[in-house]
Amino acid sequence: MMIQNDTFILSKRGWLPIILVAVFFLFFTMTTLHLFQFISGALLIALLLIYRNPERTATINEPNSILSSVDGVVLGIEDALIDEKMMKRVTVLNSLWDVSMLRAPFDGMVKGYQIRHGVSLPLSNPLSETLNEKAVLSFCSVAGDEIFIEHMGDQSCFSIEIEAQSEQKMKEGCRYGFLAKGRTILYLPDSATITAHPGSNVRAGVSVIGRFASA
Repeated sequence: MMIQNDTFILSKRGWLPIILVAVFFLFFTMTTLHLFQFISGALLIALLLIYRNPERTATINEPNSILSSVDGVVLGIEDALIDEKMMKRVTVLNSLWDVSMLRAPFDGMVKGYQIRHGVSLPLSNPLSETLNEKAVLSFCSVAGDEIFIEHMGDQSCFSIEIEAQSEQKMKEGCRYGFLAKGRTILYLPDSATITAHPGSNVRAGVSVIGRFASA
């Protein structure tokens, strides 16, 4: 089953809070309560930025490419031993002002996922690793290559949302969730070639962060 993509300029999950804040803004504007007008206006602008949902198309059409699933800055790239298997770990931090939509890294399917509901501590807090909200997904490409993606929320009032099902097929760049602020780790096969580098800015569904080894 293919995911029903949210293609509106603003994500549907943000319609209710945006409408509510807009009503308050109009009310305070008409009653000339300038302080509350300013606060509600600033909040409305912030929500419009957080829930913006632009259309994107990858300019590089390569079957072996792995696109970033999130907007943000590459924090680090390192080797990691996961379940006695060497993998390459790419860590991306996204801020509250990056586009929050999560996108599929390639054509394939979601093999499965898990969500841990939790608190929203700053990522600098050692307890965040065990207490913060986290989602882990397994993606499998058409060719059978598998990667794992871990999303962890940072200090904010927005929850992680995953709109996907196990064994659900997805096209490259298809939206599958929402992460307003947090850390994303992509675990790639050890044979993959990493094309991103620490400090580089990446865009979900557009930026190539690596390539699978050719068959």
